Amino acid sequence: MNLAQLQGFVYTAQTGSITQAARQAHISQPAMTKMIQELEKELDVPLFDRVGRGIQINDAGRLFLNYVESGLDQIEEGVEAIAKPTTTKRPIRLLVEVASALIPDIIRTINEIYPSASIQLTQRITAVNETREFDFTISTRIPRPDRRSVPLLNEEILLGSAGPKLTAHPFIDPAELAGQPIVSLGYHTPLRNTLDQYFETRGIDLNYQYESDDPDSIRAMLAAGIGIGFIPSVTWAATGKQLHLARITPDPPFRTIYLTEGQAKEDVRTRKVANALVALFVDARTRALTI
Repeated sequence: MNLAQLQGFVYTAQTGSITQAARQAHISQPAMTKMIQELEKELDVPLFDRVGRGIQINDAGRLFLNYVESGLDQIEEGVEAIAKPTTTKRPIRLLVEVASALIPDIIRTINEIYPSASIQLTQRITAVNETREFDFTISTRIPRPDRRSVPLLNEEILLGSAGPKLTAHPFIDPAELAGQPIVSLGYHTPLRNTLDQYFETRGIDLNYQYESDDPDSIRAMLAAGIGIGFIPSVTWAATGKQLHLARITPDPPFRTIYLTEGQAKEDVRTRKVANALVALFVDARTRALTI
């Protein structure tokens, strides 16, 4: 049993695919298959069930995975500790294009894992094309295929207003919004792109009367009773609780938010942060606005 076998086992367990695990380990698929087979032979117990042409981790594999992940993390932390003990670790670079209302929770989550880590936060409301310079990107853009990514949530976008007139009924047809004074993020911002695509496919032109590139300004205007706005049900939940809400029917708009890692190969540092951020968004989903 060696480190390569154990890391290969972790990759296979995490991806559920020999092919993807081999790609992450930068080896061939037959080589990865051989490593898993040799590991199972040495342990004298199968770690995966063969299902058709694929594999699925079994109970023994899940139990073993808990110990292996913990052990590999400790080894990697030990290597980092003695490699350059006098060198300050580089900062954690974070790009948040959406979910800005959750930034305090995101920073707090990272700080709980690495209290002394420096965090460089970038908020580019207008989408960028290149994310390799960031350790983590939170965005609605479809992730690059050569980057590790996970969908954090798929949230419905509701309609909100401080005045009850338009939202007097819990459901509203999108055509009823034509001509209404809309408060919105500016053109080519992620949320605006999602909404523009939604309404363009339905041939509906909206009256964007108030626009800003700052989400906080939009939320403040809506809370102050200025216009009507679109409220993502999870990431804008705090704002939505101050407003009268309605659901756009029969086919409401949704957006998917992804967490993408900036490096192709995951290490212990990125793994811990990524897992914690996923848990943060899972918890946020429990407080989603409902109609």
